[in-house]
Amino acid sequence: MSSQTQIFAVTGKPVLHSKSPNMFNAMFGYAHKDAAYVRVAAKDAEQAIFLFKSLGIKGMNVTAPFKEKIIRYIDVIHDEAKILKSVNTIVNKNGKLHGYNTDFYGVTQSFEDAGISIKNKTCLVIGAGGAGKAAAYGMHTKGAQVTICNRTFAKAKKAARIIGCKAASIENIQQLVEEHDIIISSLHQHINVIDAAWLQSTHIVFDANYKGSALLPIAQERNCTIVSAEDWLLNQAVAAYSLFTGEKPDKDIMRQGLSATPLSEKKHTISTIGLMGAGKTSHGKVLAQKLDYVFKDTDDAIVAQQGMPITQIFEQQGEAYFRNLEAQELAQSFSSDNPHVLSCGGGIVVNEQNRDLLKDNSIVIWLYASPEAIIKRTDISKRPLLQVADPLQKLRELLSARKGMYAKTAHIIVSTERKLKGHTTNKIIKELQAI
Repeated sequence: MSSQTQIFAVTGKPVLHSKSPNMFNAMFGYAHKDAAYVRVAAKDAEQAIFLFKSLGIKGMNVTAPFKEKIIRYIDVIHDEAKILKSVNTIVNKNGKLHGYNTDFYGVTQSFEDAGISIKNKTCLVIGAGGAGKAAAYGMHTKGAQVTICNRTFAKAKKAARIIGCKAASIENIQQLVEEHDIIISSLHQHINVIDAAWLQSTHIVFDANYKGSALLPIAQERNCTIVSAEDWLLNQAVAAYSLFTGEKPDKDIMRQGLSATPLSEKKHTISTIGLMGAGKTSHGKVLAQKLDYVFKDTDDAIVAQQGMPITQIFEQQGEAYFRNLEAQELAQSFSSDNPHVLSCGGGIVVNEQNRDLLKDNSIVIWLYASPEAIIKRTDISKRPLLQVADPLQKLRELLSARKGMYAKTAHIIVSTERKLKGHTTNKIIKELQAI
């Protein structure tokens, strides 16, 4: 693993629940690619693009609510993305950001995989956001008679005009459901506007949400045919993988990634990693306080054990000795029965065993700030690795050498560029609540 590691990502709000990393990383491992796919938490599309560029990410998937708003930051918009005014896949080609839409393919391929013919069927799409427009477009191009409805009728009319289908008011939702063969919901998690009594066993139901669907339980009770949202996720990812790498992935390998251990089982421990000065300790303490978790800093534990500051350990014993102490301290950190937040030293990821321990035993948050932001707020005298003529250049070199390791270890990246501890920790808590 080196600075040659290619980083790919998915961004949205929230995004920690996303299963995309499981699929892509399974395929990268199978193909022996030096690549990592990680979640990027962002407050808005602008911050997502900042992180994309600052970290040199090669390709990124985009989920709600950024699919439409992110377009203004794209240099070249392709094909269906231009028609739908919605981007779910970004590829960095020689510094230019190219935007694509693979959602429409994800929808139609899911029906094909299920052996369901689309042509001449009536299809109701609920929601006219990025996912809804893509679903309506895909079904329309495959010969379905599509009607799109939305809480705001004007938005449904605008989408219908782009796609060439019908628009309807959501006020007539009962009649619309009863009149259509296929029902596709692209509403947010836990939102449903359909009453169980309106559904018949002849209905085919497809919800864009593979987690937190309020529609699928009642559709199952009514013996409707269900098309899996995970198939939508998988099929759009297959198309995105080809755009990212220029290669066709093994779909079965990516599907296997969907069955990976859910992050909700790792919430007992939250680990923060990242460069020195990124705010791992300061944010970690605030996060632990808000969650009522125990806080532990591996560097502080080593200092207490050795009876001397880290700068002195480096001077007297060398970096290799310190890294060995660090590995020992980390191995002991996961034996606690109490939920805790673990703040890790910036170089802890250099050891492969440490990376595996972190990822297997905790939710790992990469707190990222650019070297330029870090150098402005860091006391260099307390950082042994920055005792050089050009500390900023040293930080850049450390980031270049380690970012692939951080990406392969982290479950999510959170920006601390502005070091707003209250805001950032609240964002992390909202992400944790979404899994």
